[in-house]
Amino acid sequence: MYTIKNVSMITGIGVHTLRAWEKRYAVVIPERSSTGRRFYSEANIEKLKLISTLNKTGEQISQIAKLSLEELKEQVGSLSEKDLYPEEDNKLETSLFILKQAFSLQVQDVLFHEFENMNEELKRNTYRLKSLVNKLIVPFYEHVILVDEENINMRPFCRTVYSLIASNLKTVLAQVIDQYMAQESSVVNFDGVGKDGPILVGSAGTVKGEIDSLIVCIKSYLNGKEALYIGSLVDKDMISEFIDNMSSKKVVITDRYVSFRAHPRLFDVMKELPSEKLQEVEFAVLLHRLNEMQRMEFENSDKVEVLRSFDSMDHYFAS
Repeated sequence: MYTIKNVSMITGIGVHTLRAWEKRYAVVIPERSSTGRRFYSEANIEKLKLISTLNKTGEQISQIAKLSLEELKEQVGSLSEKDLYPEEDNKLETSLFILKQAFSLQVQDVLFHEFENMNEELKRNTYRLKSLVNKLIVPFYEHVILVDEENINMRPFCRTVYSLIASNLKTVLAQVIDQYMAQESSVVNFDGVGKDGPILVGSAGTVKGEIDSLIVCIKSYLNGKEALYIGSLVDKDMISEFIDNMSSKKVVITDRYVSFRAHPRLFDVMKELPSEKLQEVEFAVLLHRLNEMQRMEFENSDKVEVLRSFDSMDHYFAS
């Protein structure tokens, strides 16, 4: 059972609004303690979530409060994504513009405020986690990288921004894991066998490796695949332990072109693995740029799938 404050946090409906809806429209009828304190059931919360969704699309509370749980589900199920998130594109475009402007002017306080605002908008269900990542965080991150590479004077500030992005992505990752666990933990295949084991995700240790790997992990969960994030520098021991203990043998390593390193770190890791371990594992590498020698090495490898953008990660996980 949940208190009214818990229900407000879960559904996004204000406490005062919830009390008014109960009094005027009997949207739900919570149980009462001997002192009159409200307690809500899972069914109450489910109904309130549906009612809140429909109310945000313009439906009058006086009308939808009368509907049964099944009728509410049917009505919500008929809505398009545009109906469900009418402000999503506009809000994300505005936030991206603000972030880019604050970054160009090196106004750190505005950047922090805008990232805090993103979390508030998520709580209000203004947009989805998937949209936040794909339409806001990744485009902004790529913009920062471009400036970092072209303007040496901006590099110290870029490091600050990378830390801010990484911190926000860790929060997002925790949220998508919670969603995944709630939706998928009890799912089994029709033959009774549980879902495939997790994908191992790490980076080659570049300065942007942590962010790249966090984005990969988030995209993995958003595509219904469990992921294990092992930090900013993967090594043979981590991969060996993963192979020994997990049913999945998929490893994704993120790497970026570095002029002083002739080979992608993935090949160094592969050379360090015992041949019997190497045969078991399936590698994918997210490379944002590579030189001609690296390109030839990957073309000649039958153990590695090369991915060249964050969008390509969605296709990889979907397949």
